[in-house]
Amino acid sequence: MVARSGSDSIKEASVVQQSIIPRVTGQRISLLLLVFLLLAGCSGIRTGEFPEDRPEVGKGRTFVVWMLSDIQPPTLVDRLYFEQAIADVNERVEQVDMAVIAGDLLKSRSQDEDFSWFLSTRNRSKVRHWYEIAGNHDVRSEPLFHQYFPRPSYYGVELGNILLLLLSDALPSSKTDISDEAFQWWRDMVLRNQDRIIITVTHGQLENSGLLGSSFRSRQIEGSKRFKKVLREARVAVWASGHTHLPQGFPGTVSIPGELGGTCFVNVSSIDTGPFMASQSRFMIFEEGSDRLQIRSRNHRLGRFDEELDIFLTLDRPFVLSGGEPSLIIAP
Repeated sequence: MVARSGSDSIKEASVVQQSIIPRVTGQRISLLLLVFLLLAGCSGIRTGEFPEDRPEVGKGRTFVVWMLSDIQPPTLVDRLYFEQAIADVNERVEQVDMAVIAGDLLKSRSQDEDFSWFLSTRNRSKVRHWYEIAGNHDVRSEPLFHQYFPRPSYYGVELGNILLLLLSDALPSSKTDISDEAFQWWRDMVLRNQDRIIITVTHGQLENSGLLGSSFRSRQIEGSKRFKKVLREARVAVWASGHTHLPQGFPGTVSIPGELGGTCFVNVSSIDTGPFMASQSRFMIFEEGSDRLQIRSRNHRLGRFDEELDIFLTLDRPFVLSGGEPSLIIAP
């Protein structure tokens, strides 16, 4: 399935998704949201037009970003799922150059031992470069969270012509509160870097962005209108978020609303499990010299990529891979 936007930022997207109720679901999602999602899964909700074509992947050098979210093991036993995800990637995924966590690394009010476990598990990964933002549960673990993860609440990462803009939650409420200072920095970075492939990462979803959680206040970014105004004027290629714990096989976990500049909104599921759930994450695969971006869905419980959930985007410019390491951009 392909979603076409009316903008120049993304010319074409091919989204291959199941239209049946998926194998996984969030364990801690509200009952109201779950009922809505089940109905949506049955009705086959989609955003945009979805022709049946599947572009070929090229053979240039690649750069792979592992995007995961909502690890937050509620019990000691549940730590197993992050450990399994790390082992799965180490043993079965050939290339991963960078990992980004879209918030909720740990449960609320975590203690030193929880952070020590998380870091020791993460550090067993073959992935050299890790970046994260704080979700609402992480903010509830202040000040320990920023002792163990001392990066600013908003910052950038660049490699070649890719620019990631990472915005943390600022308050412990269930909705995503992003400070005015963070928004102004994000806006300036977007407007000044229109010659790059820009990826925004937040914990919650932009209000009414077409994702299935984006109509619920507790899953939204507070003050979404200010972000929408920028998207109507400037280009952001991908906006990744977590927070909903939604299975990646659900219709509505990928959206490209034309009225928001053609930005591809992608929901990242949780590293968690439950009665109808498997641990999931996504992989963004960029190819040097190509304007194609492939986004793959990984099932860590089964140790495989689900090919029927592959997403193909056509960006407005080819990916340029520089020879250096990813570098941080810190607001002055």
